[in-house]
Formats: sequence, structure tokens, C-alpha cells
Amino acid sequence: MAVEEQPAATESSHRHAPEPESADELARPQVRLNADLPRAKPSPRAARGAGTTAVVRRSAGEEFFSRSVRSLEPISDLEAASFAGRFATDFQSFDEDDPSRRAEVLRPLLADPQASTWGWSGAGRQRADSPLPGRLYRPGDTVVFVEVIVRVTTYARVCPPPETPRHAGSAEVDVPGLLGPSCAPPEADPAWTAVEANWVRMTVPITRDDGGHLVVDPHLRPTDSS
Repeated sequence: MAVEEQPAATESSHRHAPEPESADELARPQVRLNADLPRAKPSPRAARGAGTTAVVRRSAGEEFFSRSVRSLEPISDLEAASFAGRFATDFQSFDEDDPSRRAEVLRPLLADPQASTWGWSGAGRQRADSPLPGRLYRPGDTVVFVEVIVRVTTYARVCPPPETPRHAGSAEVDVPGLLGPSCAPPEADPAWTAVEANWVRMTVPITRDDGGHLVVDPHLRPTDSS
């Protein structure tokens, strides 16, 4: 009895249908870190290593030997959540009457200092508070994406702007446990009136720098699991 010959498999028959979107997929942030300004080119420090299940930051050549062992230590969930809440609150705060303070505060927290001007056009006044870290996505031990919700209050100007921009400066006080300055403007200002408050969500990508300190690296992207 003749056996019916099976048709040869075509290239298209081997293609996998796109997998359905997982319910556990990290939600896209409503506020992007590069919302207002074009994204800067990644610095060599922010280069991502090749891989399918993790994002890896590597130093090139002899620079690796100067890295601290602490930079290779895993980042705990609580450590990542706390740092992400701090960054999100300052990222969402600004004051056009003190335009340089926001960049000064954000610069030490970023792997790429050029990103300190992202997310703000330089106009207006806004204050963020009450950070609420939520879901975490961990593609590697030293890379954590933290979803944070903050309450944002916007303001409208009621008095003309000052002739020269003011600089808040830093108070000469000794505060136990002081970590650094914040760019959140005062809640009340005679030149501004609060308009409304809203909850805003953003995703903060956290890793360690070569010294082992936590930094936000906006060039990091989560990779697809194999």
C-alpha cells in the first residue's frame, strides 16, 4: 500500500506565533525618564552586557580591577524600593524660580549625569511627596526595576517671577542620618498657589556603580526571558 508523502515543512511553519502578553508583565510607566529631552547616548559605564535573561553592566579592560566588590553584591528589594522612592519624589519635583537645584540633586543619583535634566522643560512649579513603591522586576541580582507611585501637586503663579533666579542653598544644620538634599520646593510660597494634586506612576531602573553605590540608570532596559 502506497504511503502518502507528507509535504515538506516550510520556513513559515517553523515560526512561532507571538506569545500572549503575560499578566505579570511590568506596566509601562506613565512618565518616561526621557519625557521632555532627547535621550543621551549611553556612556561606557552604562553599557549593557549581552544576554537573554539579565542586564549586566561591565567595565571595559583594566577599569574592572578598580571596581569595588560591593558593586557585585545583590540589591535587596527593600534597598531598591527605598532608593526608587527617593529618586521618584525628586524627579517629579521642580521650581522654575530655582532652576538649577533639581539637576544638582539628581546628578549624584544617576549613572549618567546628563540625564539630570530629563523630564522637565524648565518651566512651572511642582512638588511630589508620599512615594509608594510597588511592583519590582529583577532581570539580575544587581539590576532592579521598581514601579513607584507619587502624589504630585502642581502650582500656578500668582506673583511675577523674581528678577534673578534664587538658589535655596543648604541649611547649616547637623541632621542625624542626613543622606542629601531634595529638590522638592516648599509646600507654600507667596508667589504660587496650589492647583491640584494627582497620583503619578513611573518605573525606576536601579543598579550599582563601580563603587557599589545605588544609582538610577535610565539606559537600562529589561530583556525578554528565554
